[in-house]
Amino acid sequence: MSPELRRHCTPSCKIVFGYIIAASLWIFCGDWVLFKLWPDQARIFELGLLKGLGFVAFTSLALFLLLRKNARLIFKAHMTETANQVLPASIAKIFSATPVIVYSLEYHDGTTVPTWVSSNVEKILGYSEADALSLDWWEKNLHPEDRDKALKESARLLLSSGGSHEYRFRRANGSYLYTKDELQLIETNPSGEKLFIGVWTDLSDNHRSQLEIKTYAKRIERAMYNTVTMIAELTELRDPYTAGHEARVGELAAAIAAEMGYDEDYQQGLRIAGMLHDVGKIGIPSEILIRPRRLNTTQHELLKTHAEYSYLLVKNIDFPWHTAQTVYQHHERLDGSGYPRGLKGDQIISEARILAIADVVESMSSHRPYRAALGVTLALEEIEQNAGRLYDSNTAAACLRLFRERGYVMPDTNKFDTTFNKIQETRSAQLADQ
Repeated sequence: MSPELRRHCTPSCKIVFGYIIAASLWIFCGDWVLFKLWPDQARIFELGLLKGLGFVAFTSLALFLLLRKNARLIFKAHMTETANQVLPASIAKIFSATPVIVYSLEYHDGTTVPTWVSSNVEKILGYSEADALSLDWWEKNLHPEDRDKALKESARLLLSSGGSHEYRFRRANGSYLYTKDELQLIETNPSGEKLFIGVWTDLSDNHRSQLEIKTYAKRIERAMYNTVTMIAELTELRDPYTAGHEARVGELAAAIAAEMGYDEDYQQGLRIAGMLHDVGKIGIPSEILIRPRRLNTTQHELLKTHAEYSYLLVKNIDFPWHTAQTVYQHHERLDGSGYPRGLKGDQIISEARILAIADVVESMSSHRPYRAALGVTLALEEIEQNAGRLYDSNTAAACLRLFRERGYVMPDTNKFDTTFNKIQETRSAQLADQ
């Protein structure tokens, strides 16, 4: 049967055609078969009756099978027709009722053409379907701060098989929503044209929740820094001659860490450790702290206990850094000559190595009750001469570069405002970027 005839042949035609073939074969071949089996002419009546009954049985069975097949074809055709009528309307209603916008687009040779968008775009964004299908609608409504990034991400997704990215998009009323845009490649035509389907999800509620969490976290951080400042100022009340020492050590330690390539969070940990490294002096008698002459051996041994006192006061505070161990080890030296535990080499953590150098430089360059300031030059010579023996070589080199090449100047402050404000500004910037 030719393709053209097969295409126009209905199930009913097939049934009639099959019946004609079956009946003809029976009529033309039936007598010949019977006489071959029973050549006796006397039994012609019985043979004719048998032939007739056989014909009825055969055609009835063939007709039953053909009609059953035809019924199945008719049922499938009916279901297909029903689906074709119902599904488009149902899908449109489903998309209109969902909180996401569904769209499709074609991409070819760097050109993007939107082909369809769900009708709820007007409910969610305030734009008509015709607006949303215009070529420049998406790009011109991107948030100015997100436009370049969104365009680059979109181009990357279109060149691949899809993916997702997030950005801010302007509603018709001028406000912006945070949206997650997901693209999925459906097919690629032989000509290279790609068909994508996309989904926009409104993330504005999630973003507001994240902002509330960040605001709350910022308040907790501020309370923590205020507490650290208060504790450090209590130490200054016991030792007014070293006012501002903790803040300056913390700031210098953070600057050395930055010179060594450590990230901002690591630097913040050093600022906090710097503000707390001498808090244990609160347990040292005032007459020792403000004594205008050098201490004797007994007094010096008593003063050395401040490192352990600092550790005991700080260890139960759940800082996100190694603050307790840093203040505990800031008087340890690489060769084991430090205190309070005589740690050596790798036993001393990196934060303590940095804080140790910052403490020495600040102490030598500042006034003390028993001597005048020695100056930064002598302090740097002390670090340079003992690098690798008392002080970590890499940390010492970073400190020397900081002063001699970068022109670092010790903060001129007797209070904690400079360091505290520095911490707050940096943390606020970090929270804004997250």
